[in-house]
Amino acid sequence: PKDETFTLQTLLDVQVGAVRDPLTVISTEATQEAALEELLARVTSKWANVEFTVLPYKDSKDVYILGAIDDIQVALEDSLVTMSTILASRFVAGIRPEVERVEKQLNTISETLDQWVQVQKAWMYLEPIFSAQDIQKQLPSEYRAFDHVHKQLREIMRRTKDRPNALQTTSNPTLLETLCKSFETLEAIQKSLEEYLETKRVIFPRFYFLSNDELLEILAQTKNVQAVQPHMGKCFD
Repeated sequence: PKDETFTLQTLLDVQVGAVRDPLTVISTEATQEAALEELLARVTSKWANVEFTVLPYKDSKDVYILGAIDDIQVALEDSLVTMSTILASRFVAGIRPEVERVEKQLNTISETLDQWVQVQKAWMYLEPIFSAQDIQKQLPSEYRAFDHVHKQLREIMRRTKDRPNALQTTSNPTLLETLCKSFETLEAIQKSLEEYLETKRVIFPRFYFLSNDELLEILAQTKNVQAVQPHMGKCFD
């Protein structure tokens, strides 16, 4: 509230002029800190409203994927630049703990999003492969590992669909760890898959003329002679 008894005479009575320099320093620091607080407030306000786009995967009713993340990545880059600017200021001392907390949150979003995109890309490549019963039977261990990741990812996406706020979603302390482990599993599955295809090529060297996707199309439909026909010309070219 405004103190109407505080006047210019009050300052003269306490001889404020004698401490002009220290007061100028304090005033400058307070003004600069207030400017930094405003920058920080803009960042936190922005992330209160940033949400992931969640889309249905193919025609599935209960499987979802992340949609375009370009806008989120741009927002992250801008916000992290702002946080670096704030931390580089010599007037940040009074709000440093809060600035470092927000910066840590943004870095977590960035790391989580990078890992999430990698997992989703690998999952989307393997999903149609392991949807084929013939592949499930030929690679049972790999299929079980994939199915485990599939169920985890489906649950993550279901929660994200219900709560799409990027900051809230990535604040889950187990999410990044789960995504990292999922990616390691998917990488191992892809390696096993390549080794499996190599054994088929060793048995029938003509398969070397086919790409991995073409060979998988054949192996995924071993009982369907028609599935082999489109690739025969390439095998014996």
